[in-house]
Amino acid sequence: MSRISFGPFSIDASSDWTLSTLILSGPADDGGGPSGMLSTKAVRAFQQTLVATMEQVAANDTPEKYVERQIKGLKEAGVSRTEAKKPERVKLGSGEGLILEQIVIGPTGERVRQMQLVSIKDGVAFVLIASHLDGAAFDKARASFEKILLSFQ
Repeated sequence: MSRISFGPFSIDASSDWTLSTLILSGPADDGGGPSGMLSTKAVRAFQQTLVATMEQVAANDTPEKYVERQIKGLKEAGVSRTEAKKPERVKLGSGEGLILEQIVIGPTGERVRQMQLVSIKDGVAFVLIASHLDGAAFDKARASFEKILLSFQ
C-alpha cells in the first residue's frame, strides 16, 4: 500500500492507484453581481477554483501536442472556447511548461476565463487550471493565479 496525501487529506491505496485530480476552491465573490436591472432572483456568488489533473501520456509528448488534443476534444464536445492569450513557454522550478488562457461558456451561460499551466514530466501531463469569471473578477485574481501556477514543481 502507498499513502496518498495532500494537506490534511490522506489515504492508503494500492500501488496501482494514482492521484489524478485535485480541486481547490478559492474565495467566493462578494455576490454583488453586475449592475443593471434589479431582480428578485438570488445571485449566487461565483467561487474561483484551481483544478489540477495528472494524466499518463506518451514519452515523446509535448505540452503543445497535449493542448492541441484537449482543444480538439472541447470542440468535439461542443464546448464554446476562445483563446484569450497566446500560449507562452515558462520556466518552472523543476523544468518548464506552457501557460495559456482561454474563455469558455459555463453551463448556465457565464463566461469563465481560465489560466492553464501544462507541464510534462516522466510521461505524465500535469495540468493546472485556475478559473474565474471573465472580466474584472479574473483581472483581480490574475496575479494570484500566476503566482500559484508558476510555483508548480
